[in-house]
This record gives sequence, C-alpha cells and structure tokens, in this order.
Amino acid sequence: MRFFSTPFTRLATFLVVTLVCLCFVAGCERDSQSADVVFTNGTVFTVNPEQPEAQAVAVSGNKISYVGSAEGVKAWVGKDTRVVDMQGGMLLPGFVDSHIHLAAGTLIARGVDLLTDDRKELFRRIREYAEQNPELEVITGYGWRFNVWDDRDPTAADLDAIDSTRPIFLWAVDGHKAWVNSKALEVAGIDKNTEDPAPGFSYFKRDEDGTPTGYIIEVPAQISTLEKLLDLGVDYTRSGMDEWMPKFSAAGVTTVLDAGIQGIEHDDAFSLIREYEDEGKLPFRIVATYYWNNGEIDPIPLLEEYRDKYNSELLQIQKLKINMDGDEVTRTALLVEPYADDPAASPKPIIDYEVVTDTAKRADEKGFDVFCHCLGDLAVRRMIDSVEKVIAANPERDRRNAVSHAWLIHPDDLERLKQFDISADMQLSWAGLDPLTNNIARSRIGDERMTRLQPAKPVLDAGARLTLSSDWPVAAYAPTYEPLKTLQGAVTRQGFGETTRKQPALGGEGAKLSLEQAIRAHTLAGAYLLRMDDKVGSIEVGKLADLVLLQSDIRDIDPYKIGDTKVVATMMNGKFTHDESAKGSP
Repeated sequence: MRFFSTPFTRLATFLVVTLVCLCFVAGCERDSQSADVVFTNGTVFTVNPEQPEAQAVAVSGNKISYVGSAEGVKAWVGKDTRVVDMQGGMLLPGFVDSHIHLAAGTLIARGVDLLTDDRKELFRRIREYAEQNPELEVITGYGWRFNVWDDRDPTAADLDAIDSTRPIFLWAVDGHKAWVNSKALEVAGIDKNTEDPAPGFSYFKRDEDGTPTGYIIEVPAQISTLEKLLDLGVDYTRSGMDEWMPKFSAAGVTTVLDAGIQGIEHDDAFSLIREYEDEGKLPFRIVATYYWNNGEIDPIPLLEEYRDKYNSELLQIQKLKINMDGDEVTRTALLVEPYADDPAASPKPIIDYEVVTDTAKRADEKGFDVFCHCLGDLAVRRMIDSVEKVIAANPERDRRNAVSHAWLIHPDDLERLKQFDISADMQLSWAGLDPLTNNIARSRIGDERMTRLQPAKPVLDAGARLTLSSDWPVAAYAPTYEPLKTLQGAVTRQGFGETTRKQPALGGEGAKLSLEQAIRAHTLAGAYLLRMDDKVGSIEVGKLADLVLLQSDIRDIDPYKIGDTKVVATMMNGKFTHDESAKGSP
C-alpha cells in the first residue's frame, strides 16, 4: 500500500508525535517525582508553626518531600510508591528522648522484675526467680522501690535467707542504689577494710563495726561490685542492646541522647554503636556524652578523642555530662533551703563548683555543650552560675546547654534559664504523687516545695526551653522508655496506675502542660538541644524522614489513654524501624 504525504497527514503526524513526546515527558516527570512512601488519610501534626497540620506526607529517599493535602499527595504516587493508609491515625515527628542510658540500661534492666509496692511480693518474686533459674551463676534483678523500705534499709541478710550460695545483685528503681547478699560481697572482695570509691557520695552502707550491710550507694560502688560478679564486656552489652533497641523503635523513638555510659568502657560502647550503624542495624540517631562524676579526671581530652574518632551520621559525641548532685532519698540532692526532715544535712557537690566551672569553660572553648544532672534547686542554680561565667569568659557562640531532672528549680532562677538559653530537661512520666513522692520526697522537702516539683509549666511560662525525656532505665517510681507515657504524665501530672490517679495533680491543675506543649518538648525542643533541629523534630519538606504513626489522634482521646495508644509504625531516615501498618487496620 502506498502512502501519500499531504499537508493534512503531515500535520496529523506532527500532532501525534508531539502528543506522544509530551506524554513521555510527563511520565518521566511523574516517575522522577514519585515518592518511595506516602502517608495519607489521617492527621499530620507537624510541630511546624508555619504549617501546624496537614493530611498527607510523602517521603523520597531519606527525606520528606511533601507535606500537604490528601489530594495534593496523589501527584507523588507512582507505580512503586508504597501508600500507607493512616486510617484516621496521627502522624508525628519521631520522638527525641534527650536523656537515656542505652549501654547502662542494657546492663541494669535485666533479671527479675522487682516493681512492686509490697515487701512480701518483692521477696516472693526474688525467691521464685532463683528457684526457676538454677543454672544462673549470679541472680540479677531491677526495680525495687524505696517506699517498700520506709522503716529500714534492705540488708544482705534479707537475701541470704533466699539464696546464700550464689551472688545476688539487685538494682533499685533509680539505678543509683543496689542491694546484694553476703555471697556477692564475698566474691567481690568487699569487707570492713574496703575503701569507699567516693566517700559521702558513692559508698557501702555499713553497720556499727564497719561491716558492709549489703546496701550500696551510687554508680562507682555499684559497678566496682558488679564487675567482680559478671563479665560486663561488649558481648554482655550487645545482648542487652539487641533486646532493647527494637522496643525503643516500637515506642516511636528515633533520636536519643545517651547521658552516661556505665559498666563498659566508653571506647567499647562507641565502637559497638558504630558496628550497629555500619551493619545498618542502628534504629535511631545517638548523641553521646562523656559521663563525668570524678573531679580527679580531666574529661576534655577524652571528649576530644572520642569526637575525633567516632563522629558519624548516626553517632555524635557532643556533650559533657556533669553529675552535680545525688537525690532526695539519701539527702545528697543540693537544696537552696535545708531538708525539712533533717535541717543539719549538708550534702556537698559531687565535684567542686570551681572545678565544674573551669571544666565547663574549657569544654565550651572546644565546642562542647554541658548537660548536667541537677536534681536539687541549688544544683540547678550552681550550674546556671557556671554557664553565666563561661559566657562572660569565652567568645560568643551557639550554646545548647541543659540542666537535666531539674526536680526543683528555685523561682528566682527560672528567668535565668531563659537569659542564658539553658534547656530544662525533665522526666514527666515521674510527675505524680506516687508512694515515693508523696511520702519520702514530701518528708524531705516539706509541703511548700512539693507544690513546685518538676516545674515544667513555670519553665515555659518564663520563656525558657523545656525538653522531655525518660532517663531509661531509671526512675523515682515507675520507669518507662515510652514517650507516649511521658506525654500522658505531662498533661495529667498524676503518674500511672489507679493509686496515683486518685491523687491530685502534682503541683495542681495549673502545673499541667497542654498536649501540644508536651509534644513539642519531646520532638523539636529535644532536636534543638541535640543540634539537630535543622534535620529532625518537625515534619517539614527537606527534613529527614523521622516519623511516628499512631493509631489515634491523641488530642481527641481520654488523656489517661495516651500512654496506651498503639504505635503503628516508626520511620527513621526514610526506613521503617517498626511497622505494623501492613497488617491491616491500625
């Protein structure tokens, strides 16, 4: 058949070819725009004041490529795009936990669960665990509460009656005390002639003739004992991290500050974290600290060494963790006013104030921030004093310092936090009148200061920065690693369990945070503290895809059910680290 070229056929051919080319180009553009993952059909709470809410998010590679409407996100759906139907759920930025102990937590949170308020039940659990695990050479456990021992301290004799043939080492719920039997003391070589590691701060409680009673105070003495009972090496830590890291991901955590490595050398811990990162198995970003609780050690050269050696995409050595004081239970917290039940108590700082200030100044010169364990209001004040002196002495720079715990802050110092841009990092899952707080803490500080405990709202009202964290695995009463429980504690101030819910809110109704304030403190504010607010902490185009999908919009549910809300999926760096969204309805 012969084809004739005419003006009409040439025009038709041109139009067809042009249409095909246009379709091809459009298709190429569509494919190049196609996202890897799209979240739609739910609420997106962005923590971005410029765009507080959205309906859908697109993720391309490891970054957020679209935040907007459900209709608009359709342009990002290609043939290979995974579309996650949120089914009315809520998408949040990945949670930032600005105070955990990853390596130390995997050391502590093992063995028999001792979280009970009943002494008989406590003994029953220990005895049952020992009987059911005859193969264990050392019996370990975690979580015994101080309110169980309101009349006396625990003793080795208590545990000897359960098992005197194997060492028993049991961590208190706060991680700063331990209870051991006589066999543990014997194997560890601890007797009346053993020197205390840090007299007045970390020591072995003794009877009248100097014999250790089995009650051990603070980390140096605890670790010096435990390392004689167990091999606390890399393998021991790795086994714990293998168990616990998936739990953090399942709770929605995508970034953490490790506020103190214990039981393993810093070098070994950082090397292990890098192994996980190199193998693609590290499910969250880690900002690490050097944990400094010994004034005889100069931490600055070590910080510089670790920063030079280990900094990577997911691991940054960034802050000096200073241990300023202890706690209220042992009356080692530093208070502006005397202890109500023992006005003669006069605790000393763990490290002299002058040494703290000098070291903070030298850390600042090297570009390191300080992150300070400051439980009492005097500890907070002295840390603010140190930062003020550092600012006066050193050239101006972007500083991101913090006081952590901040259990008490004197009202006169709230404005100073804002003035020197010091974040207050708090664990509001502890904010409730639990048996410890309502009894032991009240007896230590009296009724007036009880109204000022964990002053998160006053910090925000003063215009200062607030971050939320867990301090996992430790707590005053009820430990948690789940940010949603912390959010619940922040908005209810009543802790957890039926007992605490019957109590008034700690500090009164005016002490409660709004849910929006609490979410920001557990996301973008934490990211700011860790110098990552330009990368994570809010849902914005161009930021890294750290996201958490919840089953429900937690703004619309009973506040007492926030902590039990299901985390459907967690994404870190564009990859799912926890994912139940493919299993059907959230």
